[in-house]
Amino acid sequence: MSWEAMTFLRLMGPVLLSAALCGMMFLIRIDDAPDGGRKVQAAPVPSSGGVAILVTLAVSAWLAGEAGLLSEYWLHNGTQTVLAITIAAGAIGFVDDKWGMSAWLKLVLTATLAISFAVLDPGLRLASLPLPLVMAGVAFWLLVTMNGVNFMDGSNGLAMGSSAIMLLGAAGVLWRVDPSLPAPGPAPDLAFLCVTAALAILGFLAWNLPGRLYAGDSGAFGIGAFFGGVGIIVGVVSTIWTAAILFLPLLVDVVLTVLWRAKKGESVMTAHRDHAYQLFLRSGWKHIPVAVLWWVFSWACALAAMNVPDGLAVFAFFGLTILGSGLWVLQRLTLGRRLAAEGL
Repeated sequence: MSWEAMTFLRLMGPVLLSAALCGMMFLIRIDDAPDGGRKVQAAPVPSSGGVAILVTLAVSAWLAGEAGLLSEYWLHNGTQTVLAITIAAGAIGFVDDKWGMSAWLKLVLTATLAISFAVLDPGLRLASLPLPLVMAGVAFWLLVTMNGVNFMDGSNGLAMGSSAIMLLGAAGVLWRVDPSLPAPGPAPDLAFLCVTAALAILGFLAWNLPGRLYAGDSGAFGIGAFFGGVGIIVGVVSTIWTAAILFLPLLVDVVLTVLWRAKKGESVMTAHRDHAYQLFLRSGWKHIPVAVLWWVFSWACALAAMNVPDGLAVFAFFGLTILGSGLWVLQRLTLGRRLAAEGL
């Protein structure tokens, strides 16, 4: 096969397969119905489009392994563990999409999965830190990424599109590792799969941006878990601050909104419309401009993560966190107050 054909298959294969599988999700017909609160669509919309993304990722990984595009050790170097946790998280989300489960049960299941990932240890070693501390940090990080993506998956294209950009940024960092080294670990293989996942998300966005299909918890938990696993490896080959920079566009809104609701004495476990992106939607913004705004934030953080030297990553993280938090507070004091005064 010519290199042109290989390049086409490499770039368009995941996009087309994901888009085709998304179309098949209409046959399963798991509808996400409006509830008069957080879900404000006019009519029920098919959900669980995330299944198409995850199946595309899994199939592409297998085909790439068979074609020699992944290392011969990809089933043993930790890559397989990241993929397994991703599929397991997607399965939890699918059960919730199909039959529903309480917020507390989802938290327990995702926490169990996060702890399992830390215990399985796909090459996770951070020098100078004791292993129990590393394992606790890994479990907490994965729990945050899974639930963070889920919290932010309430506007067409925002969470999934931002996740695709974050994964491309992660790939840029992971590609620093020379695959010809005697023991490169999972970084080169995961870099390849990060691009694959981003392409699969692109196929999904063809359905999601017009509002015809939602990712559902299967997509949010699955992609959140995949990014979480990849982020740990980013922390191993670079710094934990680099991984955190990549997730900042979602992390800032999630953390500050949770703190805001806790301060007001409101439950952080119930669905709401208090996130920054939801304030824009409540004020009349369309979904695509809101998504594009977060994509810009995501690209800024991805470029910072790829280009800031490891020794300066901590300063970049706190600088970007302060900037993002300032914008969040400014929106809350202006647009938030106006919406409250108008009863919206």
